[in-house]
Amino acid sequence: MQEISTTKRWVLAAEQLTKRYGAGCSYCETLTGPERGNRCPVCGTVTACANINFALEQGEILGIVGESGSGKSTLMQMVNLVVSAESGALWYREVDTAGQLVDEPMNLLTLDRYARRTFRNQRLGIVYQRPELGLNMKFTVGGNVAEKLLLAGWRNVGQIRQRASELMHLTELPTERIDDDPHMFSGGMLQRVQISKALSSNPAVLLLDEVTSGLDVSVQARVLDLIKHIQWELKITMLLVSHDLGVIKQLAGRTMVMKNGWVVESGLTDQILEDPQHPYTQLLVSSVL
Repeated sequence: MQEISTTKRWVLAAEQLTKRYGAGCSYCETLTGPERGNRCPVCGTVTACANINFALEQGEILGIVGESGSGKSTLMQMVNLVVSAESGALWYREVDTAGQLVDEPMNLLTLDRYARRTFRNQRLGIVYQRPELGLNMKFTVGGNVAEKLLLAGWRNVGQIRQRASELMHLTELPTERIDDDPHMFSGGMLQRVQISKALSSNPAVLLLDEVTSGLDVSVQARVLDLIKHIQWELKITMLLVSHDLGVIKQLAGRTMVMKNGWVVESGLTDQILEDPQHPYTQLLVSSVL
């Protein structure tokens, strides 16, 4: 943790995080890479993420960008503790609003299944590209928030309903629609419902996985404005995955660029977009100009 410890206000940090699909062989490391591809030509093992390092600071938005198959969604699912890492560590530490350490760092990958589920329900929130992945479409809006809160340990029905109303107000949803079913909402409003559910347990980290993909441009802009407002008001820490550099530019202060499972460039978002160093990043930037 020597490199991570240089960042004083980090909340979540990955250290050499690696995920492979397949048995693996002695050639995997030498025959795969950003330029060679992520599938080993000898054994067929796919390296989804290789030696990923980052330190996510309290209150910041860290962007992860790359084309389909770059490994960014696998990384997100490892952080969400639903996909197991083959090696490495995922450190978490509780800090107060001043950035002062509350508890000693713990490696989330060493938690048992029950502890992982408890941590995910209480300290993480996630918003998916497809609302049906993050919502129970058979529950009402209030029911979806209640589901998350019940898993986080809430039991008082009145308090749960009050919390749902507060979150609907925060995400600019009509509170009178608390008992409506999700299928009665538009795509943009469903993303707001997802955000409400994800925020319900006051998570330490909010994970955003392609949250604006598939939305109309005007709807996308309103969702992005909402995320910026929430980040400003709640000072919540966010990890943002997107293939859209426009979304990354609007939200993320720092960015990691992934290709074939490897991080090929990282740094301040403005610097990466204005003066990309890696040829792949240069290609991504030039493709949107």
